[in-house]
Amino acid sequence: MQKQPAIREATRDDLDTLVGIFCDSFARDPQLNWMIPLPRLYPDFFRLVIEGVYLPRGRIHMDTEGRAAALWLPPGERPELPGRLERARMLAELTLSKGPAPLLRIHRQGALFARRHPREPHFYLQFIGVRHRCQGQGLGSALLREGTRLCDAQESPAYLESSNSRSVPLYERHGFSVIHQQPLAKNGPTVWFMWREPAERARRAGNRRK
Repeated sequence: MQKQPAIREATRDDLDTLVGIFCDSFARDPQLNWMIPLPRLYPDFFRLVIEGVYLPRGRIHMDTEGRAAALWLPPGERPELPGRLERARMLAELTLSKGPAPLLRIHRQGALFARRHPREPHFYLQFIGVRHRCQGQGLGSALLREGTRLCDAQESPAYLESSNSRSVPLYERHGFSVIHQQPLAKNGPTVWFMWREPAERARRAGNRRK
């Protein structure tokens, strides 16, 4: 019988492990590959996201064996990156290697996501990743259970964007529903925007419909 994954809160000591998890799990991600088609930048990108946003302001869940992790922002927080110089360096390297197209894609994605981001306070699941060799072992479900348990304890909705169609049913099994679907560009990847009501609110709404 397969052992259930154990999930814990990550700390600053886990930074290198977390960067490794997300670089591995997003190596073939349609959206990230479309925006930043230069995988050597992924370690710097995820380090900046984790160190600049989630360690000081978010909730980071990971399994105890360092195979998977999820980055949540609590209500009232936005995923605005610090490190202007670091961002400028990455964008310059990206432009020198791939030309101006990725910068236009990053701008397009940012504008679309900002326009679609719900105004109601909510937990935001920006990234969830499982190392490729460890997928199919229930790690994503374990992380989602831990995250949605936190949402339900605070009676807070949750929101995410997914660019992987195979992940949408997994999110739906954990209470998320697609509220919008749109390609990032004419030939760009499609993104599913998903919302989850807290369990008690969903239960009350279900009772009213009976």
